[in-house]
Amino acid sequence: MGSIGERRTVSRRSLCGRFAAVCLSGWQGFAQSAATGAGIHFDVGEFDRARILSAADFALRRGPVGLGPLPAAAKDLPAGTYYSQDPEWWPAEESKTFHQRPGRSNPQAFCAHRDALVAMNADVAACVAAWRLTRKTAYANGAVQILHTWFLDGASVMQPHLDHAGCKPDSLDGTPRGVEETMMLAETARAAAFLCSYDGTATDEEAKGLRSWFGSFATWLDESKPGFLAREAKDRLAMCWTLQAAEFARFARNDSLHLECLHRFRDKLLRQMNFDGQFPAELNRPDAYAASIFTLDCMAVLCQALSSPTDRLWDYTLPDGRGMRSAVAFLYPALASRAAWKFPADPEFFQQLPRRQPCMLLAGRAYSRPEYIDTWKALPEDATSPVMLRRMPIREPALWTVRAPA
Repeated sequence: MGSIGERRTVSRRSLCGRFAAVCLSGWQGFAQSAATGAGIHFDVGEFDRARILSAADFALRRGPVGLGPLPAAAKDLPAGTYYSQDPEWWPAEESKTFHQRPGRSNPQAFCAHRDALVAMNADVAACVAAWRLTRKTAYANGAVQILHTWFLDGASVMQPHLDHAGCKPDSLDGTPRGVEETMMLAETARAAAFLCSYDGTATDEEAKGLRSWFGSFATWLDESKPGFLAREAKDRLAMCWTLQAAEFARFARNDSLHLECLHRFRDKLLRQMNFDGQFPAELNRPDAYAASIFTLDCMAVLCQALSSPTDRLWDYTLPDGRGMRSAVAFLYPALASRAAWKFPADPEFFQQLPRRQPCMLLAGRAYSRPEYIDTWKALPEDATSPVMLRRMPIREPALWTVRAPA
């Protein structure tokens, strides 16, 4: 009898252990799926492996280039100050004044710092994505070196503010438009989070310094006048603000600001959409096609970033039914075929759009819509024009289909 009782005890414990393991495994799978919005299993990293490794190898060959060596159109600004001119301002004929031409980019506008920031994020994101694919520390170390140059080294560090971004050509005063120029820093912060995790290659001192820099930038976004005006804007500026603030707050562990971003997504940003899934503020621009694509990309990435296992924003709708599902459904036909766009063509780069827009990939996974993912796969890869590269909020979707480390 004792022997039988003992066997029953062991069997019961084994059964309970197996049941707990299954439950834990199921919860982990659910948490990962819910947080990333993954309704379809699609390994973006493996699909994109060749492009990621090629981009990372190029980044290692190029090495870090901070703001220091770049030409500065404004000589009176301190070293490390980000400066840019709003490219939509053009000189008026037969006068020294300027007038705004929305949807058109002035090639004479000073955008060297902006383009350097775009290139920096592309290099960091590619190196981190390559490191996660291959576990080769050379890629991680390369990314850390670039981050060190931009955000930690005293001689070349970028100051964590945009007081002189998006300026009119005859002024050094920044405008809210500058917040749109740095939206790619959201991906930089996300990439840095992987490097600063328990298995990353960043030292504790480097991790502390990076969290401090992005925390300071988040404070500027939250407290400065240009940041306030961008946050309260009724167009895509508010989305650019929220995307950056959300990722900076998560990385810098500013829980209150991160929670504010969550509320803004639900209560402010979704209300910019009409009942057809359109964003009227963008449709009223001369470059409505590019503006609508950019806006949906920002919203999709933000939805992905703010979603959690217990709060899947992809399924959230306002009481009147507005939500991400309708926004994606409206633009999908025009992304699958440009001929389906029912509004006037953009004045520039219309034929070069769309590219591999992240909204298609992220929504396809979230809503189990293989046609969205197939469209993303079929679209051309990275743009080559500097103007078009500035309109890509992220460069490495593989960093956004998994949860970022805390």
